[in-house]
Amino acid sequence: MKISQREMVLGVATLALIMGGLTYVVIHKKMAVHRTNKTKIENLRQQILLDEARIRMQQNWIEELNELQKDLRVFNTEQKSVSPELMKTVNTIAGKHGLHITRSQPRTEKPTGDLFELPINCVWDGELEALVDFLTELQQQGVRYDVRSLTAQPAGKNSGKLKGNIVIHCVYTRKPGGALKNPPEK
Repeated sequence: MKISQREMVLGVATLALIMGGLTYVVIHKKMAVHRTNKTKIENLRQQILLDEARIRMQQNWIEELNELQKDLRVFNTEQKSVSPELMKTVNTIAGKHGLHITRSQPRTEKPTGDLFELPINCVWDGELEALVDFLTELQQQGVRYDVRSLTAQPAGKNSGKLKGNIVIHCVYTRKPGGALKNPPEK
């Protein structure tokens, strides 16, 4: 059996088409995987850049937190209750500005890592100017005090005085022998 030149060309062309088709099928499947992997690699690169930025930001936050904690009051870990001392400080600040705290009630201490927060509910009365001066001084104390709730209403007809309720969150830390290291009041 002799193969003619025409049959040889047709056979080679057919074999080339079959090989081309098989190559296309194999490469097409691999190209889809390659495109998927390329997208995953690009997403991972973006995630790495974001995570590196977060790590740098976390370091900045830690430095800022350490700087803010320098201004916090430090109490001894052995001290059972810090509320009397904090209520006395709040009363002193209020009295300095002519605001009368008629009743103060501490709430439950909330620890958050090394920081502690003690809300104090105060019933007060006084003039508007005294209230504003009191709030201004609390604001100037930095992160030590945070007023989260304040109500005010007239104390009486034409008295010019106000009365109300205020919840002051006092922030502090506890360390062994900490009572000796309190920063001075501002």
